[in-house]
Amino acid sequence: MPGSRKLSSADLELLLLALLERKPAHGYELIRAVEEQSGGFYTPSPGVIYPALTFLAEIGYAAAEPEGNRKLYRITDSGRAHLEGHRGTAVAILEGLRRIGGRMEQVREAFAGVTDADPAASEDLHQARHALKSALYGKRGCDAAEARRLAAILRRATAEILTPSSLNDDGATVPASQPDRPDLGDRMTDTPRHQIGRMRFDTRRRTLTVTSVAHLTPKMLRVVLTSPELADFDSRGADDHIKLFFSGPDGQPLMRDYTPRAFSQADRTLTLDFALHDAGPATAWALGAKVGDTLEIGGPRGSMIVPDDFDWYLLVADETGLPAIGRRLEELRPGVPVHTVVAVDSAAEIQAIETKARWTAHWVTRDSQGTDDAATLRRAVEGIQLPPGDGYVWIAAEATVAKALRAYVLEDRKHPAQWMRASGYWLRGEAGAHENL
Repeated sequence: MPGSRKLSSADLELLLLALLERKPAHGYELIRAVEEQSGGFYTPSPGVIYPALTFLAEIGYAAAEPEGNRKLYRITDSGRAHLEGHRGTAVAILEGLRRIGGRMEQVREAFAGVTDADPAASEDLHQARHALKSALYGKRGCDAAEARRLAAILRRATAEILTPSSLNDDGATVPASQPDRPDLGDRMTDTPRHQIGRMRFDTRRRTLTVTSVAHLTPKMLRVVLTSPELADFDSRGADDHIKLFFSGPDGQPLMRDYTPRAFSQADRTLTLDFALHDAGPATAWALGAKVGDTLEIGGPRGSMIVPDDFDWYLLVADETGLPAIGRRLEELRPGVPVHTVVAVDSAAEIQAIETKARWTAHWVTRDSQGTDDAATLRRAVEGIQLPPGDGYVWIAAEATVAKALRAYVLEDRKHPAQWMRASGYWLRGEAGAHENL
C-alpha cells in the first residue's frame, strides 16, 4: 500500500502471504489479524479476503485444507518464493498498518484521558472530555441541519482552544487579547451552502422475501422484497450501499454491495435493480429469483447526504451506477438542471425514469460507440455545456474508468474536489471489489 490509503489486490495478496508465513490461518483469523495490525482502522470484509485467498490457492501460492465447513490456509513453497521476491513491499505494507494502528491507539488514549502536571486540572479536563463524548454519542443519526449546528459549535470551541492564553493578576488563565484578529468562532457560525455530511446507522442483518421480479430492460432486473424487519430500515443517500449475503459453491460466505433503488418503511418494501452480467453470485441469485424466495441483507452502515442546493448536477456511470442515478433523479427538486451520461450495451438498455428535475440524458451505447467506457464517457462529458453556478459531479463505473473520469473532471474541468464523488463500483478481474476514489 505504500503511499496509498487503500490496499490494492496485489498488496492484499502480499499481506495475506506475509501473515500466512507466520502461521496457517482460517479466513476469519486473517481478517482479525489485519484488523489488529491496523489498530482497528482497517477491517477487510470476507468478500475481499476469501476471493483473494481463493486466487492465491489457484495460482499455487497457498494451499487450502478443509476443516469441517472451514478451510485452513497455508503458504506454499511457491508462495514463499514470491513473498521473498517482494519482501520490501510486504514489510512496507505491514509497517504502514502498524503505524496506522499506533495512530489509532493515540486517538483512543486522547479520548480516554489526559496526563497533566496539575492533577486537578487533569481530572477536570478528563470529565469535560467524557461529557463531550457522551453528548456527541447521543447525537448519532441526527439530520443534516443538526450535524451542521454541531460542527459549528465544535469549530468555535476549537478556535477558542487554539487562542493563546495568559495569566491575570490573580493567577487565573484568561485569553490573550488580539485586537487585530477577527474572532474565528464568529466567522464559523454562518452555515455555508453545499455542506455534504454523513450519517451513521446501527447495522443488522435482515431476511427479506421476494414479492415481484421484472425486467426493466433485457439486462436490468428489478426485484422487490418485503419484510416486517424493514420497519426501521433507513437509507438517506441516493448512492447508499447494502450488503447482500450468499453462500459460495463450497459454503464460504460471499457478499456483494448493492444500492437500495427505492424503499418504503410504511409498506415494508425494498427495491433492488440488478445489472445482469456473465457471472457472480448476485446475478445468479437474481436470475433464479421467484416470488417467495428469501434474501439476507445488511446495512447500510450510513449515508452520504448531498444537499439538494447545488445549481446543477452531472451524473456519470455505467449500468452498475444506474440504480443510484435513478434514485437521485427521482429525489431532486423540481426544475434543477441535471445531466446524466450512462454507458450501456445498446439502445435496448435505455431506461425511462420519472423526475421533476430538468433532466438531459446522454446515453452512450457500446454497440455503436465502442466498448472503451473511459474514452466514450469522457467524449460525452466533453460535449456538455454545463450551466453556470456551483455543481455536484458523481461518477460510478469500473474502477479504472472512474479514476480516469475523475482525473479529467478535476484536472481539465477544474471542478472542486469537495463537490464531487467518484467510486469504482467494480474492478475488472476482481470479484466483489468496490473502491471509493
